[in-house]
Parts: sequence; C-alpha cells; structure tokens
Amino acid sequence: MSNCEVVDLPSIEVEHPHQVQDVLRCVLHTVLFNRALGLVRPREVDLELFNITYVQCVDRNLERTIDEKVNVVLNWMERHPGKPAQVSLRFFEKRYKQTWFSKQEERLYWEQWNINVGCSAQVGAGAQVGMRQRSKTTSIDTHDLQEHHEKQVRLQSLLRAVLTQILTHVNNKKEHIPPVVSSDAVTFPYEINVSNPDNSQSSLVALKKLLSQTKAPQMLT
Repeated sequence: MSNCEVVDLPSIEVEHPHQVQDVLRCVLHTVLFNRALGLVRPREVDLELFNITYVQCVDRNLERTIDEKVNVVLNWMERHPGKPAQVSLRFFEKRYKQTWFSKQEERLYWEQWNINVGCSAQVGAGAQVGMRQRSKTTSIDTHDLQEHHEKQVRLQSLLRAVLTQILTHVNNKKEHIPPVVSSDAVTFPYEINVSNPDNSQSSLVALKKLLSQTKAPQMLT
C-alpha cells in the first residue's frame, strides 16, 4: 500500500444509533458516487435531521453492501460500548500472479478512506428502551433542549465539513486513479472493513517500537 492515497476524515460523534446509520450511509455513498466513473443514475437523499442532501448511485448491490456494513458497525458498537469504530473504504486493482499451477489474485490498493464514528448512547436494546422512555416524558428541561440543539448544530457543521473534504479531495486528487476497465456504475472494485481505531494505532506504535529496538544483523567476516 506504499502508493495508496489515504484520506483520514474528521471523527464524528453522534448521540443515537440511528444517527450512526444516517452518517455512515451519507459518507460512504458520497465517496462511492464521486468515485463511480461509469454510467450512473443519481438519486438525491435528504437527511432532514442534519438539513443535508447528498447523492448516491442507484445500484442495488451497492446499497445492499453499504447497509450490510452499517449493520456490522452497529453490532460492533453493541459489543464494544463506548468505543468508536473505524470504517475503511478501500479501492483496489486486481492483478494476477502466475504460480506453478494457477493464477493468484493480488490486490493493489490505490485509495483508502478512514471514517471514525462514535456514539454516546449505548447501541442495542438498552438504547432503544431509553429512547422510548424519553419520548414519553412530557416535561422537558429547557437547558436540555438547548444543549441538544447545540449538539445538533455542531454535528451538522461537522458532517458538512466531512462532505466538503470528500469533494475537495476527489476534485484535486486524480493522478493516482488507475485506468477504467469496467462499465459498471462503480467502475473500481472496493472493500469496506470495520475495526477499532485505537487498536490500529496501538499496533502501528508497537511495530515502530519493535523496529527501533531491533538491531541490524552483523556482517559476516
């Protein structure tokens, strides 16, 4: 991945699990739509909660893949309460290396988007019960309403900044894009992975420490 263009998007912290779905769908669809160089039928999607409209490809396979990965993120958050999740969207080329008896597929990654998202509420049944209980409350504290409104405004601003960064990158960074070899809507193969950003960073630090402490082998005389 030495020639892979890596884009680290700003971390996003939301209040409720359904916002995780909205945010991830918005970001992933925006990246994939802007990297789709085939014949694309666009569709506008309104996020009323964030007062944002984004565009996605009308492609059932793409929509199904994103929905499946969003569910993976929610399940991961349910198993790791309070921890953020990192979603990595990677584009690659397929190359085939001839072995003795067959051809071995190699993936040459040329672009990776890292999306970190966290949720302050516990993802799962407990969070849903809490939301139902709050919806039944008739007396609402004015201070809580004001605080909630301020959080929503900050989240809207952050999501807009993320979308702006995506559009800026895809418009300015084009020299690393490989030749188009497919007529599909999303012309390049891609994969979406979910992990813990803290663990990824810890592994990188441990690797650097190991390399710095490892002595070079002595020359034979």
